[in-house]
Amino acid sequence: MLNAIQIEVLSVFIISTIILLTNKVRYDLVGIVSALSLILLGVISPTNAIITFASLPVFLLAVVMIISKAISDSGIMEKFGDFLTKKFNNGYLIITVLLLATGIMSGFMSDVALTLMMIPLAYSLADKLKKSPSKYLMPFAFIAVMGGRFTVASTSSNLILYSLWYQNYHTFLPYFTFTYPGFIILLLSVPLIIVISIMIPDKKKAEVEIENYKTGEYLTEAKIGPDSEVIGKTVAEFEKIYSVRIVGIYPGRIGRKDRVIESGDIIIVRLKPENVTAISAIKGVTIAPSEVIQESTSLNEIFVMPNSRLVGRSIIDLKYASRFNLAVLGISAYGKIISGRLRTILLEAGDVLLVSGNEKDIAEFIIENGLAPLRKRDIKIIKWKSGLFALGALILAVILSTAGVNILVSYGIALVIILATRSINFKDMYSRVEWPIVVFVGSYLVVGGAIISSGVSVSIDYWIAGSVVLLFIITFLLANLVGNVASAIIMGPIAFSFSNPLVALTVVAMAASCTFLTPFGNQSNLLVQSPGGYRTKDYMIYGSIMVALVFVVTMIYALA
Repeated sequence: MLNAIQIEVLSVFIISTIILLTNKVRYDLVGIVSALSLILLGVISPTNAIITFASLPVFLLAVVMIISKAISDSGIMEKFGDFLTKKFNNGYLIITVLLLATGIMSGFMSDVALTLMMIPLAYSLADKLKKSPSKYLMPFAFIAVMGGRFTVASTSSNLILYSLWYQNYHTFLPYFTFTYPGFIILLLSVPLIIVISIMIPDKKKAEVEIENYKTGEYLTEAKIGPDSEVIGKTVAEFEKIYSVRIVGIYPGRIGRKDRVIESGDIIIVRLKPENVTAISAIKGVTIAPSEVIQESTSLNEIFVMPNSRLVGRSIIDLKYASRFNLAVLGISAYGKIISGRLRTILLEAGDVLLVSGNEKDIAEFIIENGLAPLRKRDIKIIKWKSGLFALGALILAVILSTAGVNILVSYGIALVIILATRSINFKDMYSRVEWPIVVFVGSYLVVGGAIISSGVSVSIDYWIAGSVVLLFIITFLLANLVGNVASAIIMGPIAFSFSNPLVALTVVAMAASCTFLTPFGNQSNLLVQSPGGYRTKDYMIYGSIMVALVFVVTMIYALA
């Protein structure tokens, strides 16, 4: 029989889980409200909540994110992939090396950062092998998630388990505690993911849609000045001369194709990227919100990622891009219905922006706003010095952690080195942290603490009855429903009741990282969903294959 406190804790957890599953409210807000609810109910004190929120895994997660972004921003991984695609002709050899390299790096870096780096490579590989990018985007996301399980600092869930072990036994886990079976799973997953890549249909129709999505038509606004040479021309004449389509004119409506263009008109034009320069060169025509494109700049197509800070902002809000010396000239026309001025359109994950500027400024704009170039050739800046220093600092952190130095100290030293060598600017350091994830981890640690202190976890432990099979299944299901963080928080303490708690904790670590079955189960899955055109059932089908591999290897390890 549950007591009043346990009922309150379970109610908060169940309600928050339902809200998370609807995917209608940001997960960090759900975490904050859940933690505050438990404080207001008196289940946990404000002091304990603050201490839990600011605990080791939360701080270490932020540090790992900064180091990962320093390596990611340098571009050396993209350069490595670009070298492979140019050097070798065998597609299977290229994808094998890339998958293995990504999986290994995922043991030390953020899986989201790695997936972000691999998206342009997936397009490049698809172009080289004349395949649909859909055949490679999901595999790269899967290997980034699959690889991040064989070290204690590779994923948020492993960091939480690392902290829980210390709280329970007052000793730190070795850095490579989860390497066996984690690394065996990684090695076996490479050929399996290649098989999945082959299984994914090479949809020629989808490929055409993706190509149009990348380099298709865009919507932009142009203002007609009083001295413009197009004044007096009809809509039909304008479209024929400049190979574009006018989809809106303000003030007023298009009406007919014989509508005459007048001074002061704002025309919304649907065009291909190569026609932007021609339109901007028309006397008396200004492409909004930019000025006339300078000859020294280039046009670049930039993909809006699901975690971009630009999601939900209107086109007019992007005028701040001028501080990067950039001009946002248009937005992908795919799926857009125009019912007003272009500036009122809200950006969504999956949109593509047409941006004018020099490569360095565009690179900084992409990095700061969580964007991604659709084609590798658009961003050619490789910061070798920064990348090598960041990689060296990461290797040093691994060596120190393996030698027994506190993992927080080890990664702290790596962060100091990165800042000292200016591999990342101090003023930009905080912008490299995915704060919603950090906030969610911290707040859900508070929820997890309440589940443990209230005795709810004991009830779960009773139903598991010492079965590693049930331990894996329940952890894996929770991970796909509410995320790896919540599953590790809830199931980690239960592992300590097993006769061999380290083996049980490893089972939890392997299962908590099995977030393959839904697009929203892991951010890496979400990153590739739109550009890959994947449906939920695609994740269910191919993700089940990955889960089966992890389950079999983990059970062999646990029951041996």
